[in-house]
Amino acid sequence: MLAQDFLRKDDRSFLPTSSSKSALYFGLLVIVKFLRCIGIFIIDILAKQVHVVGLLWFFKLVASCILIPFQKPFNHGKSLKRVLGIKIVQLALWNCLIEVIWFYGITFCGPLRSILVFEQSPSVIMVALLTLLKGSNSSSKTRGVIALMLGYLSLILMDSDATVESNHKSSHSHQSVLNHLFYHFIHNSGVSDHKGGVILLIFAVLIKMAYDSSFRHLAVEIGGPKRLYSLVTLFSAIFLTPVAILAFAMGEVYITSFIDFILLLFMGSMFVMVFDFYTESFCFQHVADPVLSSARWSPMIMFVCAFMFASAWYTGESHHASDAHVISGGVLLTLLCFIIACFSLTSSTSPRSRGGYYVGLSDSGMPLYTYGEAFLQKTSRSIMLLIKETLAEILANTDSRRIFWFLCANLSFCGIEFLYGFWTNSLGLISDGFHMLFDCSALVMGLVASVMSRWPSSKYYSYGYGRVEVLSGFINALFLIVIAFFIFLEALERLYDPPDISTDKLMIVAVAGLIINIFGMFAFHGATHAHSHGDDGSHSHSHNDASHSHSHSHSHSHSHSHGEANANMQGVFLHVLADTLGSVFVIISTLMIQYFGWKWVDPLCSLILSMLILGSVIPLLKQSMATLMQNMPPKTEEEFEHILHEILNMEGVISYSNVHLWQLKSVFNIVSLHVQVSDDANDQIIRLKILKILKSINITQASVQVEKENFFHRISALCPSYKIPQRITKGVAIGHTSVSGNFCHHNEVCD
Repeated sequence: MLAQDFLRKDDRSFLPTSSSKSALYFGLLVIVKFLRCIGIFIIDILAKQVHVVGLLWFFKLVASCILIPFQKPFNHGKSLKRVLGIKIVQLALWNCLIEVIWFYGITFCGPLRSILVFEQSPSVIMVALLTLLKGSNSSSKTRGVIALMLGYLSLILMDSDATVESNHKSSHSHQSVLNHLFYHFIHNSGVSDHKGGVILLIFAVLIKMAYDSSFRHLAVEIGGPKRLYSLVTLFSAIFLTPVAILAFAMGEVYITSFIDFILLLFMGSMFVMVFDFYTESFCFQHVADPVLSSARWSPMIMFVCAFMFASAWYTGESHHASDAHVISGGVLLTLLCFIIACFSLTSSTSPRSRGGYYVGLSDSGMPLYTYGEAFLQKTSRSIMLLIKETLAEILANTDSRRIFWFLCANLSFCGIEFLYGFWTNSLGLISDGFHMLFDCSALVMGLVASVMSRWPSSKYYSYGYGRVEVLSGFINALFLIVIAFFIFLEALERLYDPPDISTDKLMIVAVAGLIINIFGMFAFHGATHAHSHGDDGSHSHSHNDASHSHSHSHSHSHSHSHGEANANMQGVFLHVLADTLGSVFVIISTLMIQYFGWKWVDPLCSLILSMLILGSVIPLLKQSMATLMQNMPPKTEEEFEHILHEILNMEGVISYSNVHLWQLKSVFNIVSLHVQVSDDANDQIIRLKILKILKSINITQASVQVEKENFFHRISALCPSYKIPQRITKGVAIGHTSVSGNFCHHNEVCD
């Protein structure tokens, strides 16, 4: 079975606790994998005494001397044709390349990190790549892909190996010119030894994916994997012989004890090259899916055993002062992520109902089923397709497009600061890079809010997701207030005791940041003013006198309005404004410190900056909080009172009640209104007139209920506990009346 078949196979029968036989196999597998871990640690020890290629040749030679007499590949099985011989030779050459890189990776990043990377099953990597590119019908595989990527990123970015050797010449003086060239290639690339080793091992695993696939196909042709493995090991030893002799001739050997060296060499060869292969084949040969079982359990056992052995190995007394590659937080996170990835990417996809869902029995005793989208199996989409669709959705709108391009500019500048800061070891540039990264988080939140606000309404969110913009503006305002508060406190402290400030590279960073922020100011300035073209929707509900019938009507009209500012874009704009002012004040304070030595200018500028931020963000906080509390839009209040007065003066209108006006988001106002009319009035004409008047003050959606006196008489007779709401009639001061009050207890139950 190939790795590509994992996405279609559902039989996952091997469990360590399924039977006593499975438990025995699993225990044997754990023992052998632990021995393999010991063998890899032995490789790390012996690589300090002899050349890496020479050590690999020794391992292959010892393994060949054991495998060839035991397996007898030339005497058993069908004869090897010339075509098969060529394929075996090619496979042996690829095996040499992979294992040379593997041994070099062990010497660079240590045995524990090499086990985490190289012992990961190539089949798991293949499933992850297929899931990433083609998508999958299982969410567990998506989680596995995410865990696998997080594991590699944490090992490269978060793993700080404090024991990287600084004096390569003295510690590797026995090595040959090839080793030094290999080392200097890694060193000149700008990465440390252990990270270069991790990258090499990742490259080796990618090659190993193709190697394993070719190995399984060729094993079927020549009569089994054991025969092929012994032949590949023999030919690999033959191909490595001239290279090993050359390495021994050009390099030096530092073997303190030949007896110990031979003993460790024999143990390492047996543990790594012989025991592991035969035991794994024996444990999984009776399993329905040996490739999958091996891909799941072998790496997980190796990871746990290696971590346990490394914990004891690196904390021993003999290694406290040695050059051991100690365990870091990045290694622990990688261990956890890789275990999750192994389990998730090899987990089965439980079959779901593809037809109906049983709901009960009919009167005649027949089963009843319901069919619907909720009971159909849904497949996850490709991540590449999801990214493409998300980018298209972002670029389709002006606001999200502005945020996206400014976010890209900010991230680019942030990346340049990080790279140059690490290159020059400048803490100031690295700190400013983290500051810009924090600003990017506000931009990301604004971008997400801008995209979500355009999502269509759903069953649970009947008004859509437009209020996410208001929520984003509110959160951004809170962030800015917290930032301004801490800047204010720090500025007061430094104003009384100005510290020494290093202005090295400060002017360059401030000017570059000012240029980026000015670009953002121009990009977002026009977006902070709301300008909408939208459909106005209205709904009316009338009660007539005799039959108590309900008439529903909906009207839609196109409107063009300039209304309240977009809270989301306003919050993003204030973030950019704060950064712009910060860059300006940094330039001013830097010039004053460099030319006049006025250290107090920096805290004074920070004090002014905090006050400016507070003064500009408080209106946004109040506005967004009021919108979330469903208040009446301030700019509409006076106009709405005149509209209500105009409604009262309509012919046939007696009073109104249950008035509600609130703002869902910017330029989206909603009105709910009950109007009481005389019995002889035409309720439809009155309703249309009211809708027309409400539309004139930019009411996006209106619900008007027209009521007649007979309706109240009838409802009072049917439900004596019904309380007639307070009515506003002509002559009552509207401004002193609770406009949004509701005195009607609609939830009361009538007997």
